[in-house]
Amino acid sequence: MTRRTVRRCLHSAFLAASVLAADVVLLTLFLNPEVSPFAEAPALLVSLFLPYCLAGGVAFSLLALLASGLRFWPQEARSPIERLPWFTALSLLAVTLAAALFFSNLFAYRYSIPAESVRSMAGASVSLVLSALVLLAVGIDVLLYPLRGRGLSAPLSVLAPAAAVTVPLALLAPPSVSQLPRPPLATESIAPVRRVTVVGIDGLGPAYLREQVEAGSLPVFARMIRDGAFGPLATIRPTEGPPLWTTVFTGRLPRDHGVKSFSTYRLWGSTTSFGLLPKRALVGWLERAGLVSRQPVTAAARRCPAVWNALGAFGIEVGLVRIWATFPTEPLPGFVVSNYFHLLRDDPRRLRLALHPPDLIQEATARAVSPRDVDEHLVAEFLDFSAGEPRDSVPWRQELVERALAQDLTYERVGAMLRATYDPPFFATYFYGLDVVGHTFLRFARPDLFGDVSSEEARRYGRVLDRYVAYLGGKVGDILDRRRDDEIVIVISTYGMEPVPFWMRLFQGIGGGPPISGTHADAPDGVLLAVGNGIRAGAVPRQASILDVAPTLLYLMGLPVARDMEGRVLTEILDEGFAHAHPVTFIPGYQNLAVSTIPPSPDLSALPPEEEP
Repeated sequence: MTRRTVRRCLHSAFLAASVLAADVVLLTLFLNPEVSPFAEAPALLVSLFLPYCLAGGVAFSLLALLASGLRFWPQEARSPIERLPWFTALSLLAVTLAAALFFSNLFAYRYSIPAESVRSMAGASVSLVLSALVLLAVGIDVLLYPLRGRGLSAPLSVLAPAAAVTVPLALLAPPSVSQLPRPPLATESIAPVRRVTVVGIDGLGPAYLREQVEAGSLPVFARMIRDGAFGPLATIRPTEGPPLWTTVFTGRLPRDHGVKSFSTYRLWGSTTSFGLLPKRALVGWLERAGLVSRQPVTAAARRCPAVWNALGAFGIEVGLVRIWATFPTEPLPGFVVSNYFHLLRDDPRRLRLALHPPDLIQEATARAVSPRDVDEHLVAEFLDFSAGEPRDSVPWRQELVERALAQDLTYERVGAMLRATYDPPFFATYFYGLDVVGHTFLRFARPDLFGDVSSEEARRYGRVLDRYVAYLGGKVGDILDRRRDDEIVIVISTYGMEPVPFWMRLFQGIGGGPPISGTHADAPDGVLLAVGNGIRAGAVPRQASILDVAPTLLYLMGLPVARDMEGRVLTEILDEGFAHAHPVTFIPGYQNLAVSTIPPSPDLSALPPEEEP
């Protein structure tokens, strides 16, 4: 192989890589239509284009040189572009990768970007496929007819990669313009029709719940199913806590309410927040290189009023405990304990933004539970230490004790204290522990689905998952036992949990990462259980989704349903007499009634995002 051939292969490789890098930049702009490509051009160039161009160029160069040096590999006897050997093949690979990225992100974030961006991104994805097909046709022609003249091959080999960049660029919508806020309207206080308590338990799927109820291990949930309503609750993907629970309490899709992920991103040299970066594009490597930084998403990202804003506007007190994306807290009538309370206990300055009203910080922190304070007898209910398990081993201490039990106990105790103090008509709390243990301990509970679990591990950790569901069932039982005659208790899971696919476990093993058993990336939908005066016993929701929760909550509290919400009131779960006595009423929207204001987000650069592994 001559030096000239090597130089030409390098030119071909980096030109093809520049096509892929440009498409990654364009995909980022499709996912963030509010970002100006001109204002962010330097950051996009340094943080995205150059790294992907360099990495792609190196990878493509190795492929081209390897193909040129292997005698048994089909050689380009008639290169469409004489001075750029392998350019057509490498461009085909680059455009194919770009098309795969566009389609996968279009599917993953179709609910997170505006509808017009979805249409434009779909058109761009199709254009990439067409460009790839043109390049494939050229490549087939070269292989089948090596002695034929170049004819149209050369211009098509140039125009197809160029179209893979220029067509998506032309379809890119201009930056969206935010509407000016309108002054809030005056409202009067009203008395709620019912008291409502919402309990969030993610990781609980309908099939698993039925299985455990039929086995007799979940008597509390069995009672709720018998005396109230129960059914699957359709979710939206990606299944990430902040966007899902913001949808639950706003009745709007992520594209409308603005909370799209666990984190927001900033490119090196830019102060603009990017709500999304492309999935499956190795963004983690850019973070390690310092070209991309990540910050936890905050309540300031939410653009739509939530249920508690509507209730507060009418003078109804609320209590919120560990609801996603409630940091910084809003000055609502009642109290708010944000999902960052446990992480900021040792930071008095920022802790005031994690609890409202802040004058109760001392009482709240006194009830916080540290991992070392978790009762050993409680831990023994989940684990079998008969084999002499070392007390400092993982995963049980880090996942079960530190991330699950200690945190759930903290928010339960703080919430109980504040609820007893304020006694709000609307109360919502969230338990995160089942999601945590599901990720880690599913393989031990279902060893037949994994095959790499020893009998000793299955005995030691096999009951953690089922016992944690029963443990949370006991917490729901305590709430039911204290339920008043006019109170409705609703249990919501926004997604279930399923085993990590084999191919993902194989890739994880090659990468040397810790084993993760459960995933909800493509997991079953969640569940809805409701019981109380006004809920019909034995009712089954019809095609219910998380978008239906907010309209139903407003209706149960006696407020009109906003027409700009995507969901509906689940009237089929209502008692007939209650439904007749309280007809559904409507209002155009609650945007003008949201009287509470969210403080600006503090500096969270030293704080890790609250997310699952």
